[in-house]
This record gives sequence, structure tokens and C-alpha cells, in this order.
Amino acid sequence: MKSARFVILTGCSLAMLGAATVPAFAQEATPQGAATDSSAANDPDIIIVTANKRDQNILDVGLSITAESGDALITRGITSPTDLGKIVPGLTVQPSPFNTPVYTLRGVGFYETTLSAAPTVAVYVDEIQLPFSATTKGAAFDVERVEVLKGPQGTLFGQNTTGGAINYVAAKPTDTFEAGADASFARFATFDVQGFVSGPLSDTLKARIALRTVQGGAWQKSFTRDDKLGKQDQLQGRIQLLWEPSDNVRLLLNANGWMDKGDTQAAQIQSDTCAVTPAPTCGSPAGIAFANYPLAPQNARAADWGYGIYRNGFNDFNASTDYSQFDYSEQGQFGRRPKRDDRFYQFSLRADIDLSEVLTLTSITAYSDYKTDSVQDFDGTVLASVDTNTSGYIRDFSQELRLAATLDRANIIIGGNYNKASTFDRLFYNFSQGPSSDPLFTIPNSPQGQLTFNYSDQDIEAYAFFGNVEFKLTDSLTLIGGARYTKTNRDFQGCTNDYQGGTATWWNALFGTNVQPGGCLTLDPALTPYNPAVFDKLNEDNLSWNVGVNYQTPGDTLFYGRVSRGYKSGSFPTASVASGLGYTPVTQESVTAYEVGIKAPIADRKLELTAAAFYYDYQDKQLRGRLPDPVFGTLDGLVQIPKSRVQGIEMSLLARPVDGLRISIGGTYVDTKIQRFIGFQPDATTADFKGQRFPFAPKLTAIADAEYEFPVGSSVDAYLGVSMTHNSKTSSTLANSDTATINRDARFDMRSYTLIDLRAGINIPDSKVRAGVFIRNVGNTYYWTNVQDTLASVSRFAGMPRTYGVQVSWRY
Repeated sequence: MKSARFVILTGCSLAMLGAATVPAFAQEATPQGAATDSSAANDPDIIIVTANKRDQNILDVGLSITAESGDALITRGITSPTDLGKIVPGLTVQPSPFNTPVYTLRGVGFYETTLSAAPTVAVYVDEIQLPFSATTKGAAFDVERVEVLKGPQGTLFGQNTTGGAINYVAAKPTDTFEAGADASFARFATFDVQGFVSGPLSDTLKARIALRTVQGGAWQKSFTRDDKLGKQDQLQGRIQLLWEPSDNVRLLLNANGWMDKGDTQAAQIQSDTCAVTPAPTCGSPAGIAFANYPLAPQNARAADWGYGIYRNGFNDFNASTDYSQFDYSEQGQFGRRPKRDDRFYQFSLRADIDLSEVLTLTSITAYSDYKTDSVQDFDGTVLASVDTNTSGYIRDFSQELRLAATLDRANIIIGGNYNKASTFDRLFYNFSQGPSSDPLFTIPNSPQGQLTFNYSDQDIEAYAFFGNVEFKLTDSLTLIGGARYTKTNRDFQGCTNDYQGGTATWWNALFGTNVQPGGCLTLDPALTPYNPAVFDKLNEDNLSWNVGVNYQTPGDTLFYGRVSRGYKSGSFPTASVASGLGYTPVTQESVTAYEVGIKAPIADRKLELTAAAFYYDYQDKQLRGRLPDPVFGTLDGLVQIPKSRVQGIEMSLLARPVDGLRISIGGTYVDTKIQRFIGFQPDATTADFKGQRFPFAPKLTAIADAEYEFPVGSSVDAYLGVSMTHNSKTSSTLANSDTATINRDARFDMRSYTLIDLRAGINIPDSKVRAGVFIRNVGNTYYWTNVQDTLASVSRFAGMPRTYGVQVSWRY
């Protein structure tokens, strides 16, 4: 098998590399097993992780993990999960226009912004799952550390995933009184202030309260008029109570939440869709308006947007209007500002009960509630082509119960997990000024214009049973095995609806239907509208598993091998479609992963080398592609790739060559390829996509960071730091390489980029104060995180330009 050859050959290379490193540190290494997890926890140079549901030195875990402390995250400006690509090679995050971030790890991602879509990379806070990506925005707040686990997960975590897991460990209530604050003021008048108070309330009760607010000015500028966008207005909070009524019982109550009332990001128009794929509607006034619209300048701040979403559903614009003369006030007569009004809260209760010296029962109960009401404009113009209002909610309940046994030579975990969620997702579209606004263009628009909305109402119920065993055959050799059975039931209701009769007028004329104002427009195979909506079910089950072996040398070098299979549940889309085919769900996907690796501490841990090689056998990959549509030819939809593969290597090096200097370097090379898939192209013709690469999967991602802290006085230290992030080129579509039947569409390219950040300042240990300055994206590199076809235009979403500011931290 190609997979076996790839992993074996690379494994042999890693073994030789490990053998070569052993003599360099064997004389300085501590005896095998001398360092326990408790002693390691007191060593600042040892990173403790909980990937196996217990505290372990990261170098003792046979799994590819990246971990970083909460203080380091603040220093480097990593304030949300979307920033983690700065410290995790192989991870990219696409902020979507619908407020749902998309996480891609080692090329495994699922670009789908429906609220109810299960991600390939799940985010957890204190082992509590956030099963929907829209709710993850506030996860990186007041944390002790973050751990990113690569490869299929599910055996020990509450949600099956094919790409990996991101686990934030929140800072906990402390035994003594502690307090602290972190504040920064940056370009665009952005304040980011957070603080905490923690300590005992009684002999058995401890508490911690933390708050954060982000307030900032607009950073985007319209290139056609005097208008700005990009304000920030966020608030986060967390309250924790830790009650320990006895030595054997620990209860942790956690109440947390966040609000975001900032602006949504506007797009940058790059080309007119009609210029590439002409259609009869391109000659309409709306089509001509798009053809004549100026393209966005090639810098991060230049964008354009309109105010085409209305509280009363009316549109008074026309294609010949001089839009620069309008009053674009936030709640002016011409519509609502691109802005969000999102909020999230969660309650959780964790109970740990020591039943004996070796047996612990853990219960984790959580309920969360998310609500969104936001306005987006992602065609990159003031024209109302894809001006949208997204509203919806997520209500999620989860319960996990597990037993953990710590024996002389074995660690055993068995348990179960239950999850029940209700989601509602509604998108209101104003496309009255786009080329698609009048398919017949001989039928006049109604006074209300071309207005529709689509919605998805889903109920998801899942339960799972899992077990995992780590057994030490010898002091050096450990065998690992685990399995998880998961059953998921998903009920769906959805449709694309007319709004106030504006679209129903020409819809009935086109198809001979009798859709009433507000009625369902989506057609069944006989071209009859569904009434009142499309109803469907998706019931699935699977068995995920992993087996592995760890071998630790007398010098503490770890060699590991792992084979695992993970699943990601199926999904229904939220989409505006004429054909019910667009609501066809994708079924669960699976990845069988083969991985070998090495973790080597060198020269008394002055160097730490980790490396891994992996091969993923991918079945039924879920992806955004094209599906036939009776009105528009094709539309974006969910498709499934029967067979594909991912292979790659990664390596990282952490060095502490002298006191005060810390250097880290890491990189991941990923080669993705579709091996079998016949799909649709934008012009509705079919093509063989064999050989295409995955979207949003750069071949090379690399990170580096260096910081040197040195004394400048008897009680003052100075520090200098620099970090680098590099992503090679990729694409946002499947058509990203030339094959016999497909020509690459360069409009959807995402070019390679390198970002450099600088920081410098002072640290006063006696006062527990750290103050400094920073510059992020020093070169003001213009890069983008997403490219999409809006049916009227191809538009980009740019990354942040150069920012700079001051930062102060204080601890009591």
C-alpha cells in the first residue's frame, strides 16, 4: 500500500534521526520514570497537557500536539481561536462572512457556514465541547493554556472529528488571593482590556471572576465614498466556583458568556462574474451596473458595501443612481449597517469524585445558548446583490460520564456522552440589483424588489460510548487502544421563501406555479414547489478507534506510531436554492490516519525536537462544490468526494540555548489530492476532478518565534521578540490545478504570504509588571483569507493590515 510505504519510509528516517540525537543527551538524562507528572508540573520548561484526560508531559504523549500558555497567547496577540495559525503549523482559519469560522488542520476542513454544521476540527473549553463553530469566538479568554491535537479525535473527546481538536484550559480559582490585568491600545483606536480576581471564599470554596472588553474604531474604508467600517464592540465574562467539601470530591461551576456588537467585514470586488460567464441577465440594467463598477484597490483597507437590508423590505435604489450622494448613516432610510448583534452564554458543572485511590468518577454537564442577528454585504459594492441578514440560534445540552482507573501499569477510561441540540438558521437576501435579480428581465419587479429568505430548522441528537486503555508492557514500551461508538439523529426542515411577493411574481411566470407571498419557492423534481417546506432526516452511526505504540528510550526520546479512524457527522445546508437538490445532505465522512513520530529532549532539554509523518485515507469527504439549479444553472452546494488522500510531514524545534532566550520553529508540509470525483463546473457541465487539491489547504505552513529577556538593571529586565507566520498559496475552490478536463480559475487563488510581528518592552518582576510595544504585520502585507463567487461578482476578504500599539500586564 502507498500509505504503508509512505509512513514506514518516513518512520525509518525519524528513527535514524532519533538515534542520532540520543548520544547528545544520554549522559545528562534523568533515569527512566524518575520525573513524575507532579514534579513536571512545577518545572516551567515542561509543558503539561491533558490530551489523554490526565496531566502529562507533552513529550510523553504519542500524539502530535501543539501547546502554549495563556500568558504567551496574550503577549503575541492571539486572542481568539482564529489567531491560532500563528502558533500551530498546519492550522488555517477562514473567517466567513456569516460569523462562522472554518478550521482546517493538516488540510482537513469543511468550508460550510451553516450554524448547524459539524466541524472537522472541534473546539473545547475544559473538555466541554462547543459543537458548532459559531460559538467558539470567546474560547480564548482567561486561559491557562491551549492544546491543539492533530489527527482524528473522538475516542476521548465529546465529539467525533476527522481533523483534530482544540482544547482550551481555562484558568481556575486559586488557593490564595490573586488578581491581574492585561490592557492594550492599538491602531484604529482599539482598546483590549481584561482582568481577573481569584481566591478562597472559605476553607472549601474558591472563586474566580474574569472580564474582557474590546472596543475599536473602523479599519475598512470605502473606495467610492467617505464611509468607514470595522468597529469592534465585544464583552466577555466568566465566573467559576470550585467547591471541595472533602479530599475526594471536587465540584466546579462555570458560568461564562460573550456579546459582540461590532461591524461585519466588507468584501473587496475583484471581477464581474458576467465578464467570465455571460448570461442573458448580464445585459439587464443591474448586470451593466456590476460590469461598470470599479474594482477594489489592492490593499487591505479598501472595500465597499451598501445598506441594502431593510427593516420594511423595500428597496428604492436603481442601477443608474449616484450612490455617493446618499446618507449612509447607521440606521438611515436606506437600510441597516453591516453589523452583528451576537451573544452566547453557557453554564457547566463538573464533578470529580475519587471512589478509591485508583478510581475516579467524572461528570460534566453543560448547557449553552447562542443567538445571532447580523447584516453582511459580500459582493464588494454598494449595489444590493447579496446583501444579507443572518439570524438564528443554537441551543445545546451535553452530558458526559466517565470512570478513570490509574493502575500500576495501565490507565483505563470508559464512559458515555450525550448531546442534544436545536438550531435555527435564517438568511434574508436582497438581490434586487444583481444580474440574478430578474431572470426574465421582461417581467417588471414588484415595488418591494427581489427579496427572499431561506432557513434551516434542525434538531440533532447524539449519544456515544467510549473506552481507552494505555498499558505499559515494560518501562519503555506502552500499548494504546481505544474505541467509540456514536449514534447521531438529525431532523431537517428548510426552504427558500419569497418575501412580500417580490420574487413570487416572476417565479410563477417562469414555472407556471402559484406561489403566494411568503411561500416556499424551492421546487421538487417535478418543478412543483414544496409546501410548506422540505422535510428530511439523516440518521447515522459509526465506530471510531485508535491503536498505538509508544517506545521511550533511556534518554527519554519517545518514538510513537498510531493508526486511527475518525468520523465527522453528516450535514444539511442552509442555502438559497431553486431546486430541492440543494438541500440534499452530505453523509458522514471518515479518515483512517497512519502516523509515526518522534519527540526528543536534547542536552538536558535545551533543545526539544518533534517530528511526524502522516498519511490519511479519506472517504466521502464533505466539501462545498457546485450543484445544478433550474434558474441559475449551478449554485454552491454540499458535495461528497468518494475517495481522496492527505499525506505530509511536520517538524518543530524548541531551543533554550542560553538563559533568557527561547526560540521555536515549526512547519507542516501537506499534499492533498482527490482520487475519485465527478462533479459539476460553474457552467453546469460535468468534469472529472481527479488530481485536484483540497481548497484552503496550503502545502506549506510555517511558524517561528524568538524572544530574548535580559537584565537592564538590578530589578528590571528587557525583552525583544519576533515571530513569523507563512502560508503557501492555495485556492478557495476545487478548480485549483490544471487537469485534462478542468482549467484552473485564477480568480479564486489565495497567494502565499509571510507575516512578521515584533514586540519589545520591560519586565519588572518585583512589581509583577510587564509593559511593551508591538507591531503586527510589520511589512503591511496584503493577503486574503477567503475568495468567493457571489453570482454577481468575485470578491475577497482581506487580512488585517499593519497594526501597532502598547501593551501592559500586571499581576498581584
